[in-house]
Amino acid sequence: MTRVERALLIVIDGLRPDALLQGHTPRMDALIASGACSLQAQTVMPSVTLPTHMTLFHSVPTEKHGVITNTYQPFAEPLPGLMQVARQNGLLTAAVYSWEPLRDLWRPGQVDLAYFINLYSSPMRDFDLEVARVSADLIPTEHPQFTFIYLGMVDEIGHRTGWLSPDYMQSVERADAAVGLLLDRLQAEGLLESTLILIQADHGGHEHRHGEAIPADMTIPWILSGPGVRRGCQIVEPVSILDSAPTLAHLLGLPIPAEWQGQVVREALL
Repeated sequence: MTRVERALLIVIDGLRPDALLQGHTPRMDALIASGACSLQAQTVMPSVTLPTHMTLFHSVPTEKHGVITNTYQPFAEPLPGLMQVARQNGLLTAAVYSWEPLRDLWRPGQVDLAYFINLYSSPMRDFDLEVARVSADLIPTEHPQFTFIYLGMVDEIGHRTGWLSPDYMQSVERADAAVGLLLDRLQAEGLLESTLILIQADHGGHEHRHGEAIPADMTIPWILSGPGVRRGCQIVEPVSILDSAPTLAHLLGLPIPAEWQGQVVREALL
């Protein structure tokens, strides 16, 4: 079996699972077919971006890390995050993102390579495609072993025109094209076979908002593909956003901190 040489965590902000079923998303559909997927995974309350990302990276619920709005608050007690665990165990780490508050997902010194572009700097730019292009150049040249990639336009368009609106669905398809650009570059460089990929959302949404304890906001897609992952597996067991960090750590051969409350999604693994 091919060894995991690098892992990508791709978060598509505000992506609802039913948008994948309704839209034209061939690249994510192919990852679903080649890997393991849950379209019923659950995020945490409050179902907004920074709290859910804090839970994603630290594998504890919001009441444990204490970040309950999109404004960062220092933790009451230290909690190891996925980026910290990767860096402290010798992995080269990277982050490419377009929403600046995500810088608080890690502490200084835990990310070796970082690229940030302001999602709100121009309404006309396709920031997801730009993030994908930067990632596609960075990974083959710098060889990070763990990379966080954030695509934020789906959420942005959801707030502007409504979740599942025609513009929202177009933004989902553009995010899929951005994923495809990255995958094509990795394939061309001979890196795709040894790359573990987890694509997921942080939350869903309804009307022009999110943050409520309703299925439209709380249900997220969770797609895992690459070495060590079962092919064509529709995951039956419950999957939580808390489970992402332990599952990635396990497949990367990293220790799983005792403080983490999520579980390795073993049904997805060979």
